[in-house]
Amino acid sequence: MTTSERARVLVTDKLAREGIAILAPAAEVVERVGIAPEELRAIIGDYDALVVRSETRVTAEILAGAERMRVVARAGVGVDNIDVEAATARGIIVVNSPTGNIGAAAEHTVALLLALARRVPEATASLKAGQWERSKFVGVELRNKTLSIIGLGKVGLGVARRALGLEMRVIATDPYASPDIAAKVGVELTSLDEVLHRADFLTIHTPLVASTRGIIGEPELAQLPAGARVLNVARGGLIDEAALLAAIEAGHIAGAALDVFAVEPPPPESATAKLIAHPKVIATPHLGASTEEAQVTVATDVCEQVVEILGGGLPRAAVNAPMILPEQLAALRPYVGLVEKLGKMYTQLHPGPLRRFDLTCIGDIADLDMRPLRAALIKGLLEAVSEARVNLVNADLLAKQWGLEIAEHHSTTSPGPYLNLIALQATGDPAEHVLAGSISWGAERIVRVDQYTTDFAPRGAILFCRNNDRPGMIGKVGTILGNADVNIAHMDVGPLVLGSGPRGEALMVLSLDNPAPPEAVEAIRTTEGIFDVQAVRL
Repeated sequence: MTTSERARVLVTDKLAREGIAILAPAAEVVERVGIAPEELRAIIGDYDALVVRSETRVTAEILAGAERMRVVARAGVGVDNIDVEAATARGIIVVNSPTGNIGAAAEHTVALLLALARRVPEATASLKAGQWERSKFVGVELRNKTLSIIGLGKVGLGVARRALGLEMRVIATDPYASPDIAAKVGVELTSLDEVLHRADFLTIHTPLVASTRGIIGEPELAQLPAGARVLNVARGGLIDEAALLAAIEAGHIAGAALDVFAVEPPPPESATAKLIAHPKVIATPHLGASTEEAQVTVATDVCEQVVEILGGGLPRAAVNAPMILPEQLAALRPYVGLVEKLGKMYTQLHPGPLRRFDLTCIGDIADLDMRPLRAALIKGLLEAVSEARVNLVNADLLAKQWGLEIAEHHSTTSPGPYLNLIALQATGDPAEHVLAGSISWGAERIVRVDQYTTDFAPRGAILFCRNNDRPGMIGKVGTILGNADVNIAHMDVGPLVLGSGPRGEALMVLSLDNPAPPEAVEAIRTTEGIFDVQAVRL
């Protein structure tokens, strides 16, 4: 994609219109809901972003043709329909909406819990069939029953709070859960064995990963008390569906309520299809996030991230990039663009092999997570000299491939007149080179170029002239540019940093409305008193 082209976003699953409205001003949006895999594979190379829900499977084979793709966005929590490893290998960011449907999933769990306890679907079907069978559908109360939760994340906590409101006892197991948070909510944290042995109702709220796949199988079902009931509104594959069917048919498990399945939709005549058809099973077609509010929330969440990424920014919920705290990301955001420009400026001022760089943060930002700044530097250095697409996902991998070493340094001491200062120093060459920048009044400023003190904005066409610090030099350069019909938008004359060299030298930095033609640059180069001239484009 050239800088003049508009980004293109492909949407292949039904998405709330509020999400489309966010994408439309920033990109050309093409909706192909229900597109066949082979057709998606044929056109994927024409798009910069792909937005899906759970229906589209984004496989490694499809991603192999995604030459322009920068981001795949899943409007929901799980990303098991996306080959994240293949996306990472191609430097494609995968984002989701980890909090958008928490309330909807928790409420659906409680809805199924109540329906399971009071046998609502069976009784409804009987009454609609013309029967009046009050004695046949005697249920159980939730009050004073034990709800066992596997996975006390955001959805698990939401279920726990609601169950406590129904006067249930709530116990849970989760190796990553905070004991303080659990205690504050009123949940007892215990072992998996204890959770199974004490359960009147068992509900699962974990992601589907290698360690959780089939977490509830025949041995675990056997540990549940006779008459226990099982729910799953998290991910298909967490429960061995054939084992669950056998336990229900044997009468050990009194019933189950399931919203998700290992294969969706379940194949006819499969064990899953038989499980769904069983009269003691309540089944819904993956409705956990299917509320009007949740659909809008997840759509707007991921579409905002897509726009941010297409604009060169950082996502807040990338599943294959380092997780940066939102408050830290907000504080670092102005410096990310600055560091990227320092990298681009360096490669143009000092063309040659890229070896070792020291990235130093001085001031308040020194306490923040430097990974976004590190990735921004690698992006600025490599994208200026190659066709590499660099982001938080693949920055370190590409740096290693290029033999690029970056050392990070932090200092909370006051950086002189600046609130924060970022310095880039290249070492290992015959001469060391330094670039430094800061954010002043919300604007990017370059405050040092090698041994010269400067103050200019890093944007557009810039001319760097190293010259004798004497009267008339500015006039000579200005005349040459004027004759070439090049307007000077801003000029800065940077003196030598104290003690860095002989007096009498200066760096003239000229920000131009349009790039100077080669003949004008050469005329400046051959002007008496000019030691060197270099043109940079940012």
